[in-house]
Amino acid sequence: MGLNYQPQFSLHADGKDITQAIWDNLLSISLRDNAGKKSDQLTIDIVLPVSAVTPPKGAVLNFSLGFNGSLVDKGRFIVDELTLSGPPRRLQIVANAAPMDNTKQSGLLQSHKTRSWDEVTLSSLVATIAKENDLTPKVSPDMATRTIAHIDQVNESDMALLTRIAQQYGAVVKPANGYLLFTTDAAGKTASGSKMPVFKLSSGHVKTWQCRFSSRRNVKRVIATYHDVATGNTEQVSIGSGEPVYRILYTYPNQAEAQAAAQARIKTAQGSSDSLAITMDGQSDFMAMVAEGYVQLSGFGDREDEPQWRIKSIEWKLSSSGMTMHIAGDRGVPN
Repeated sequence: MGLNYQPQFSLHADGKDITQAIWDNLLSISLRDNAGKKSDQLTIDIVLPVSAVTPPKGAVLNFSLGFNGSLVDKGRFIVDELTLSGPPRRLQIVANAAPMDNTKQSGLLQSHKTRSWDEVTLSSLVATIAKENDLTPKVSPDMATRTIAHIDQVNESDMALLTRIAQQYGAVVKPANGYLLFTTDAAGKTASGSKMPVFKLSSGHVKTWQCRFSSRRNVKRVIATYHDVATGNTEQVSIGSGEPVYRILYTYPNQAEAQAAAQARIKTAQGSSDSLAITMDGQSDFMAMVAEGYVQLSGFGDREDEPQWRIKSIEWKLSSSGMTMHIAGDRGVPN
């Protein structure tokens, strides 16, 4: 790449600037931003001299990426895995936005607990768990006031509980950069309620692309059952019309929760049947792309261009040959 298009990064470990040391020995850096519950991940591959000190597991990394000194903060990561190999001596560092050990904040999300929750709003439940794990809660406004009549957490981690609830309500939950996010899936909005960005991509921006359109996962109607306390009967709610029909096996404690679950399931099915894959050179105009945001294609074709695509994951990879971006997406169904 020319001098006018020089990719750069900034990396601090436990507050210490190690950018130059990493750059001098760099093989590659990749950053994967994921939608949903899967943790964002930073992977660094370097040649490590024998005399060099190996960074510790649990170190806090702050990473920024961009071009010509204009860098975008990509968040905070915890070193989760170190792999040394050779010859020559090489080090791979894998760091996650949600650490899986108990040495740093949010590790307790993986500890199993047993307790029950009654008549609790989603905002209160998420706030309690966030506080217990030294995280800051962020719940999308349309989810915050929803009330769960009763739910049991039996020998289950906080993350597993929240994931189970998120699936029921058509939401995604993810610890990231010191926050515990609980947001509406494919809503096109951030946890604070503001609109997610839409990036316009022309065919000239990309190296390779693929759009796949499938009817395999199409669901026209979803049925969910619930227990009617007043009558003692098992009732059902139905969302959508036509065939094929998907029946949720779990029986919910009330109609509201059954309705939410059915709505979430049909929304997920409608959004995930089509898929997008793009490979392109890293470009400064697209450094602010985030998972759960949207891309609008232009000049690819009638099926490809409409409607916009939701970003499920983005991977930036930086090496001596430059920076590349890999984007995976689906249609999504904004509220």
